[in-house]
Amino acid sequence: MKPFESQNEIAGSYLKELQAALRDGTPQVRDEVLNDIADTLRGLDADETRVRIRELGAPSTIAADAMAETPSPEGTGPSRAYPIIMSIALIAGWYLVPVLGWVAGLIMIGASQHWSSRVRRNGILASVAVIAVSTIGIFVFRGTGAWVVGVIIFAALPLLGNIFVADYLRRRWALPGQH
Repeated sequence: MKPFESQNEIAGSYLKELQAALRDGTPQVRDEVLNDIADTLRGLDADETRVRIRELGAPSTIAADAMAETPSPEGTGPSRAYPIIMSIALIAGWYLVPVLGWVAGLIMIGASQHWSSRVRRNGILASVAVIAVSTIGIFVFRGTGAWVVGVIIFAALPLLGNIFVADYLRRRWALPGQH
């Protein structure tokens, strides 16, 4: 049965107000709430309808409660793809497109508004520190008998350090109160 069928004038008016209050809700929520309330009011006389409407409360309150219980598409948060792509650019970019790939990862960190400025700054500074230490490592051991240690530091430290930086950033992606 449709919500407005077999309703007295008071119930019909109440349901119209409720329908107007639910206009911003999803069609599924709107239909479900309207049908439930209509079923509650159907078959009541005018006095019983007034009593039941008082018990139910204002249509705007019912609509607000119904929409609050329904997750909105915008409420699902930003895509998790961005921090994953940033992680790949930051970590693999250093090796696949030396320096430029890593710089692209840093630009992605700085460009996103889904991290607080503090998190972006910490991520960028930590990544730069890792690269600086690995570069110093190769120069310190250059020309010595332990040059292999410098090469290992230069090869492994950017990978390990940027894995930690990327993990730090992914865990803080779009946390509430960070904007």
